[in-house]
Amino acid sequence: MGKFDGKQIRGLVGNIVLRKGKKGPIVQSAPRKYKQTKATKQESSLFGKGSILASALRHELNLIISSNQDGEMVNRFNTPIKAVLRQCYDPETQKFNFSEDSFSRLAGFEFNIKSPLINSLWVSPEMQLNGNILTISLPEIEIPAQLKFPLAANICTLMVIVSFTSLEQCLRKPSAFQTLEISKIETTVPARQFDFEVPQGCLCIAGIGLKYFSVHNSIRTTFNSKAFNPAGIIGAVISPGTFVLPPPVRIGNKTIASPWSPIFNLTL
Repeated sequence: MGKFDGKQIRGLVGNIVLRKGKKGPIVQSAPRKYKQTKATKQESSLFGKGSILASALRHELNLIISSNQDGEMVNRFNTPIKAVLRQCYDPETQKFNFSEDSFSRLAGFEFNIKSPLINSLWVSPEMQLNGNILTISLPEIEIPAQLKFPLAANICTLMVIVSFTSLEQCLRKPSAFQTLEISKIETTVPARQFDFEVPQGCLCIAGIGLKYFSVHNSIRTTFNSKAFNPAGIIGAVISPGTFVLPPPVRIGNKTIASPWSPIFNLTL
């Protein structure tokens, strides 16, 4: 109901709202209430679950992101995660049915489109899962043709990282990573494999990040920033089998806490 304050009418009058603005009265339509259908409720739920899962996955890959993502990265990353959840959700059973390659569309994702990984690393790493061993194969690299250095940088630390997420139990554990330090004066970096042991029934996402430094007289200056941070995803796979949470480990009279922790507010 609108009220007269001595100068003008304020509040709701019919289906319009009158309010005071800096330059005079403002007239606008009253907000309308929409009744959610079963379909819209389902879509809203999937949207929320996608955002939570995407946030958890970004957190596990933060060693290569280091808060140096481009401004739209969060939204760009949320989009394929939500699409996967929507595709794998069965509305009849109200359950998700994931396959080994459900998240394969994440391959090639760039965390900073201002400095794509493919513009700094001109070789194609390959990912292969054999049993419980995930292998990242990096072919021989010729410098400077296939690994680009910023003008003043002379050291590059190449990091390969793998995240582990149990989608069924909504648990995650700290990511595993391996690094390779490369000098600008090298002409060739031999081919190399990075092996990671993965749990059964887990979403495993592998990524590569390049961190550049200028090292002189034992002083190390980093070149990575929000404007330059080559990092991306190699691939994503769900390992076969059923995830089983390992029991706590006891050493003497002490119980070592499990490395697995819940993804809060997420139930798939």
